[in-house]
Amino acid sequence: FVEEEGVVEVLPSPELADAALDRFERFRRGEIGDRLSLSAVDVGSVLRYSAPGMVPGGVSDVEVDFHDGVVTLTARVLVEAFPGLPTLDGILGFLPDTVSISVEGALAPLDEDAISLVAHGVYASFIPVPLPDGMTPKILVALGRRSRAGLPEDALPFSLPDGVRSAHVLRDRLILVRDG
Repeated sequence: FVEEEGVVEVLPSPELADAALDRFERFRRGEIGDRLSLSAVDVGSVLRYSAPGMVPGGVSDVEVDFHDGVVTLTARVLVEAFPGLPTLDGILGFLPDTVSISVEGALAPLDEDAISLVAHGVYASFIPVPLPDGMTPKILVALGRRSRAGLPEDALPFSLPDGVRSAHVLRDRLILVRDG
């Protein structure tokens, strides 16, 4: 927790990750209803501290934000770990070794086992405007995006966990719907 000017901000932590995963397991067993609501901090904590292999090497400090149904994933990316990153017409050559990349978009169903984050904008470090739309697919591929039937080229796929039928963002929460 961080308190500044009377406002308490909850930060991602291993403890929050453990608590979110415990709630998730109880949800999957049907002990707490057929819907589970997770905050962005819950999801960010799980990604940072409890989901090895889900975040590629060279990516750190993953942050998640949900606002009015829009999902924003932000992370620090070690440029040398992703040689396929577009050069942004020479801009990356002027940036530090590690850049902040944000992908902003909306969740969409992909198939019965997956959802996708369809990117509406990709931002790099301190460039104040989204990168050109044509660069989005190249950046996503460089960051490890794999093709999948029905997946738009400007989207990242995410497998739904066993026992989860669907997922969507409502205002500032991720809502998971349990099978059956």
